Amino acid sequence: MHKRTFYAAKINVHENIFSLDLNEIINTHIPRVIMESKPIKINTWNWSFTDVSKMQNNNENILIGNVTKSKFTSQKVKIGDKTEKRKTDFELAHTAFFVYDPQSEILAHESTGSISAQEFRELFTKLLSRDPMVGDVVVNPIPVPQHIRSQLLTIDNITHIGFYLIHPNPGKNEFNSYQNIINDAGLKELVIQMENKDGFNVLSKEKSQNKPEFISSVENGISLVESGYGTIDVKGYNEVVVQGKRKDRIEKSKKRFSSRKSVRHIILNEIDNLSLVNKLCSFIKLSKNKVNSGDEIGK
Repeated sequence: MHKRTFYAAKINVHENIFSLDLNEIINTHIPRVIMESKPIKINTWNWSFTDVSKMQNNNENILIGNVTKSKFTSQKVKIGDKTEKRKTDFELAHTAFFVYDPQSEILAHESTGSISAQEFRELFTKLLSRDPMVGDVVVNPIPVPQHIRSQLLTIDNITHIGFYLIHPNPGKNEFNSYQNIINDAGLKELVIQMENKDGFNVLSKEKSQNKPEFISSVENGISLVESGYGTIDVKGYNEVVVQGKRKDRIEKSKKRFSSRKSVRHIILNEIDNLSLVNKLCSFIKLSKNKVNSGDEIGK
């Protein structure tokens, strides 16, 4: 059976984050822009939302549809005993399916050979952001749960951590020291750079159920990234012993990690549309609650 890959992403109001009508932007205007489906031309392709419809899943309203790239092109056709190229009567279209849950603002979207995951997010962003009532939005991929922490633990000497964070929507639960800074200063973005070429400590003296815990500044940033409010980049090294002819020597093995390359996703077999939507809604719910599932494969 044909397998399809879907990624999790978080839609964040950015330009109008301090608007008094934020809930109206989230609950009314973003769904309206998706439903209206006005195309935008980029290079030779027309991009638009197509096949969009509203439906209910567990008594909650969701939107389903496609991000579509299309254009008129010529195709070779057979006429009698000859072939020739003729312009198509309709635009040739490539689609990537999505399910959007306005309540959680989480998007489950497809990646295909014609529309990559990154390209989908970029075009989804452009299609929403051109509406003046919505303003600029940021569509961030949601990382695999706990993967950031496990990757940090594989690096013995961390020399750089970069957090690139945006303002969380008011009313959300991701309250921590970074959100306090964002709120107090009225920021839309916050960039945190932690650096020490010799390495620095990221672990707390505290332990939870005999598991290591991270210092609050790192844990708070991870929490925001896991909720779709930013990204994290990490650099460091491990010391490895290399055998020499006369004596062994210690070398630095460089290590890197980016949450951009660890996006939460699920691989599904080609199934009927209703079953597909139900599975993707469950995937969205797990993503919202930061819960792992055995059906998912992490990258």
